[in-house]
Amino acid sequence: MSTTDTSVIHDIRDVARVAGVSIGTVSNVLNRPHMVADTTRERVEEVIARTGFVRNASARHLRQGRTRTIGLVVQDVMNPFFTEVARAAEDAATDSGYLLYLCNSAGSPEKEAAYLRALVEQQVSGVLLTPLQEIPAVMNTLRARGTPVVLVDRASEQPDQCSTAVDDVHGGDLAASHLLSIGRRRIAFISSTWSIRQCADRRAGVRRALRRGPAVRTRSPAGTGRAGDDDAGRG
Repeated sequence: MSTTDTSVIHDIRDVARVAGVSIGTVSNVLNRPHMVADTTRERVEEVIARTGFVRNASARHLRQGRTRTIGLVVQDVMNPFFTEVARAAEDAATDSGYLLYLCNSAGSPEKEAAYLRALVEQQVSGVLLTPLQEIPAVMNTLRARGTPVVLVDRASEQPDQCSTAVDDVHGGDLAASHLLSIGRRRIAFISSTWSIRQCADRRAGVRRALRRGPAVRTRSPAGTGRAGDDDAGRG
């Protein structure tokens, strides 16, 4: 077979043969093009373009032990908040030359754990996680492998765990304080289940504002109580 035969291009060795360069030179063109002379790089790139060669990313990642991918596991992709988080994460990943895997746990601890295990197997370079409740045990596997993990919308209780979170207690306090400051005394607080930390924290913030502000009577389905009672802030 001629060294210029392009009928069969299976791997980087074939590209090197057709371009008349070493395998190392082709590797540099693909990964470190600034290290290759312009004429040589252009010749290799022309062969790649002409033959439609696509490098085997899986083999490269296997050697490196990492992929240029990041996993994002969210609680509910239908929630506009998480949609915005995913969009921003994707933009940041793309700007840095990474691909983003978006995983929707849909409120299921089993799905959350399964996605995290899959991300371990895919050898992702990092994970963004909005945990459901308890921090999943599989996260220890990621950390043991040296894979960075950042908790999103959840403050970490561990000093060596990176996280980013909203102060929902303060947010609830601000909202209720504003209503009180403009003279509102009948305040309704509508939220989801209190088992969701963010909802419970916002209610705690509303209660704090009510205890600090003017006397406000609140009503719950169970009856009537004063501000700061267990029923305060439900509306």
